[in-house]
Amino acid sequence: MLTRFTVGNFRSFDKVQSLSMIAGSIQKHKERLFKAPDFKVLKFGALYGANASGKSNFVDAMQFALMILHFGTRTCDKESYFRLNSGNKKKNSYFEFEFVVDGKNFAYGFEILISEGTIIEEWLIELKPQKNKPLFSRNTETLKYDFNKDLIEKKSYERLSIYFDDYKSVRDKLFLGNLVSEKNDFIKNNPGLEILNDIYHWLFNINVSSPETPVTGYDCLTNKDSAKLLQSLKCFATGISDIKFNNVSKEQVLKDLPQKDRSRIEEQLTRFSACPHCRKKHAKSTLKINGNLFFATSKSKGLEFQEVLFEHNDVKDVLFSLGDESDGTQRLLDLLSVVLCKEKNTLFVIDEIDRCLHPQLTVYFVKKFLNFAKKKNIQLLISTHESHLLDLDILRQDEIFFVEKRNDGSSEIYPFDRFKERFDKKIEKPYLEGRYGGSPIFDDFFSFDDEV
Repeated sequence: MLTRFTVGNFRSFDKVQSLSMIAGSIQKHKERLFKAPDFKVLKFGALYGANASGKSNFVDAMQFALMILHFGTRTCDKESYFRLNSGNKKKNSYFEFEFVVDGKNFAYGFEILISEGTIIEEWLIELKPQKNKPLFSRNTETLKYDFNKDLIEKKSYERLSIYFDDYKSVRDKLFLGNLVSEKNDFIKNNPGLEILNDIYHWLFNINVSSPETPVTGYDCLTNKDSAKLLQSLKCFATGISDIKFNNVSKEQVLKDLPQKDRSRIEEQLTRFSACPHCRKKHAKSTLKINGNLFFATSKSKGLEFQEVLFEHNDVKDVLFSLGDESDGTQRLLDLLSVVLCKEKNTLFVIDEIDRCLHPQLTVYFVKKFLNFAKKKNIQLLISTHESHLLDLDILRQDEIFFVEKRNDGSSEIYPFDRFKERFDKKIEKPYLEGRYGGSPIFDDFFSFDDEV
C-alpha cells in the first residue's frame, strides 16, 4: 500500500512536494482503511486542481519514476525538469515511494540529473518507529555504496561486493531493477533478499494511467471469471453480450502502421519480451492500434498475440472491435478492471477519471470502489474535476487533496483536511467559489465583438 509519494524538480514541481496516504484522526468511514503496524493507510485519494495546476504532472512523475526503474534512462525525456528556473537543468530531480509490503514500511527512491539522463543516488530503507534500517544505497558520483549484510548469507559477501563494484558507477540503470531482473540465482541463494523481489513486484504492479492511455491495460478482459464482467457491462447498458479472443500474428497486429509507429511499437515489444519478470508471470502488454485492441503475452517461447472483439445483443458471428464501441464504453471497460481486480495490495493511479463519463457515473463508480475497498486491500488515487464527489458523506476529509499553481509557475500539493472543516460541512460550493484553492480564478471575461 502506498503511504507517500514525493517528487521534486519535475515538470511543474520545483521544490520537493509530497502526497501522503497516511490516514488522519478522522473517525468517519474507518472501515475502509488499511491497518499497517503503526498507522492506518487510506485506500482512496482524490486530487483536485484547476487546468494546468499540475495534477497530470504529479501522475506523470509516478509514471516517469517507474519507467526509469523498469527500463533505465535511455529513453527518458531530458527536458522534464522544472524549466521555469534556469538553474534547475543542472539540479537533481527527486523521486521517492513510501509503501507497506509484507507488513513493513519502506522507502525506495532515487535522484537523477534529468537533463543528462544520469542517476546520481539510489536507496532502499525500511522505515521503523525508532530507527530506520537502510537496506542498500549507492552514489554514482562518490562511488560509495552500502548494503545491509543481514540480508545475505556470509558465503555471498564476496560475490555481492564484486557485483556492487561493477555496478557502483552505472548511471543509466537502477540497482533494484537490475538485481531482481538479472540476478535471480543470487536472490534464490539468499532468502533474505526475497523482500527486494516483493518490493520490486509491488512497484511493477502499480497501474498509472494518463487520459490517453488505458488504466490497467484492460486487465478485466483477461479475467477468467468473465461472468462478472459481462454482468457489469449489461448493468451499464453497453449492449455487449460476449467477448471473443482471436489468435493473430505479429504481422497482423502491425499491418498498415506507418513505419515510425511500427518501429516504436516493435521497440516496446522488444523491451517487454526481454523482461524476465514478465516472462515468469506470463504478463500481458496492451496494444491499441487503429481502433483495435490486442494483448501480447510474454512466454518463454516468445510473444503470443490475441485480438479482443465484442458481440452485441447475442447476435452471433457479428463482432465489433474496441474502436467500434463508444468512448464511454471504452472508458468503462478499462475502469472495471479496478473493481474486478483480484491482485492484493495493488495501486491504481488514474489521471482525469471523469473523462468520457457522465458525472453521475463517475460518482457511482467511486462509490462502488469505496465499498469494494472495505473488503480488498487495494488503492485508487485519482485526479478529477468532478465536484459532485466533494461530499463528506462520500469522502473522508483526508481523502481529498488540492494542487495549485504558485506565482512562480510551480505546483504545490496540500491536503483538504488542513482546513479543519466539520464532517457535515457542505464543501462543493465553497470549493467552486475558490475557498480552498485548487480551482480556476478568472480575471475578466473575454468579450467577442460582433464586427471582425
